[in-house]
Amino acid sequence: MKKLECIVRQEKVKELAEALLIAGVGGITSTEVKGFGTQTSRPPNYLFLPKTKVEIYARDDQVEELIEAIVKCCKDEVMGSGKIAILPLENCVRIRTNERGEKAIF
Repeated sequence: MKKLECIVRQEKVKELAEALLIAGVGGITSTEVKGFGTQTSRPPNYLFLPKTKVEIYARDDQVEELIEAIVKCCKDEVMGSGKIAILPLENCVRIRTNERGEKAIF
């Protein structure tokens, strides 16, 4: 299992959520965040730009398909389009049922 953490432009979140549901994710979590990357041409008053962090739990065999969906949806050839981090997910527990592993995700 993997956890994908995506930092994307706020205006892309709704479209991204729809694309991820079509790709078969069991759910997503989004959080409004602020940050900056390597862009050096930003004005000083925009040091921390508003973005959205989208977190996804996925099976190993879904990861590449989800990455493709995220890139297709969020890529716009402009600096600040975002990042995707892929992290190992040791386990997951659905609190309501105590299901574990992939059963807790889907």
